[in-house]
Amino acid sequence: MPGSIQIAFYTPDQLETTVDLLHDMSVHYNGSNASGRVAISNNLQQAILGPQSGVQLLIAAEEGKALALATLSLLYPAPKERGQLFMKELYVHSAHRSTGLGQLLMQWVARYAVAQNCLRFDWTVDTSNPGAIAFYHSLGATQVTDKLYFRLGGEDLLNFSSSS
Repeated sequence: MPGSIQIAFYTPDQLETTVDLLHDMSVHYNGSNASGRVAISNNLQQAILGPQSGVQLLIAAEEGKALALATLSLLYPAPKERGQLFMKELYVHSAHRSTGLGQLLMQWVARYAVAQNCLRFDWTVDTSNPGAIAFYHSLGATQVTDKLYFRLGGEDLLNFSSSS
């Protein structure tokens, strides 16, 4: 990994390059059904970075170009009156995978969690993503088996939210 990688929280001057990266992510996950740049830009500015978000957007860039990102939230309460850092997303641009950039970001996030007095750093991964699972195991991460992950989504969310 080149030494010129800068990792820092998003700044407004990174809007277009971050939209480029999020578009690459949308194509990666959604193929021909990927979102367009306008929708991605609006979502970035209004939702991800919006006042109700609670998310911090971490960008890894080289020469001003966003190459990878992580979305982070500090959660409370956690055991022992400390915090928990939750990472919703880790994404490395398709042209920069297997370069060490993902590990570099994860180490930065781990150091940030420690600096914020977090007791732990958690994230999820899709069971259908064996490459990511292997990557996280290679970092020494422990797969949590004593928790269940629940979701209300789509029609179930709408129905439950309108029930009395």
